[in-house]
Amino acid sequence: MKLEFIKDNIKDFPLVELCGALEVVPSAYHDWLGRKPSARACEDEILKQEILEIHEHSQGRFGHRLMYGQVRGRCGRDRTLRLMRSLGIVGKQEQSYRPQCTDSAHDFGYSPNLLKENGPPTGVDEVWVADTTYLRIIGGWMYLATVMDLHSRRIVGWSVSSKNDTRLVCQALENARQTRGRMKTGIIHHSDRGSTYASDTCQRQLSRLGMRSSMSARGNCYDNAAMESFFGRFKTSTLRDRILADEDEVRAVVFEYIEPFYNRYRKHSSLDYRSPVEFEQQNFPIPPAGGIGRKDGKAAFTQS
Repeated sequence: MKLEFIKDNIKDFPLVELCGALEVVPSAYHDWLGRKPSARACEDEILKQEILEIHEHSQGRFGHRLMYGQVRGRCGRDRTLRLMRSLGIVGKQEQSYRPQCTDSAHDFGYSPNLLKENGPPTGVDEVWVADTTYLRIIGGWMYLATVMDLHSRRIVGWSVSSKNDTRLVCQALENARQTRGRMKTGIIHHSDRGSTYASDTCQRQLSRLGMRSSMSARGNCYDNAAMESFFGRFKTSTLRDRILADEDEVRAVVFEYIEPFYNRYRKHSSLDYRSPVEFEQQNFPIPPAGGIGRKDGKAAFTQS
């Protein structure tokens, strides 16, 4: 706005020169200075402060769509974008990627794709999806295995290790069991066709928990799109080109992203702009027989 530009630069240039350059009558500038800010302008300032606080709390992870999810009901999508632009805030952008599927050339058997047969879940603890990804550290790699409730999008279990082996994925599954407490039988456990999930050890663990094993079709990682999306956003918003120091830093970074941020703070449009924990507490507040887990909604934080 011309008048705002004049106000911002009046200390460096004479008013007459600024008004002449911008074709503004000096009296109009003085009249503008005497006006009180409109109610909408005052609201904008309040919203700007809230947006700045959310931006800082999310460590700059939110673009205007996710920011709108946080201020929804008080600020429209277009207004959110306008205010973010005025503050010079831009969320970290996701990079395009192609899912890298686990090598399924092994001698273990494969489970049928129960997701395709049964369709999307209608409640929590109907389908858990599991996957692993790699995280770079100085001098090598660490691996992260996660288990997500497909209905609420909550990460119910995770585990970190220097080896991408069966023990890693089994520990993530055990941590998911601890998060939920008593488990109902018949939960579908969906994963890729990799040897870690197809191994006898993992399949026996699923059997002990009363779960049904399901695996993606060969070469089709998009069956597990929700988990691929989670990993993509985690790496884009938190890691990008960052190389972590060691296993302790990996655990700290993963914990901060999953537990306080993703599970409890990040709102999902697919959950009507609620966080996974908030969605579960509002829709499944009392564990049924067999339970959806701990009544306090807290996860088992003793991840390994």
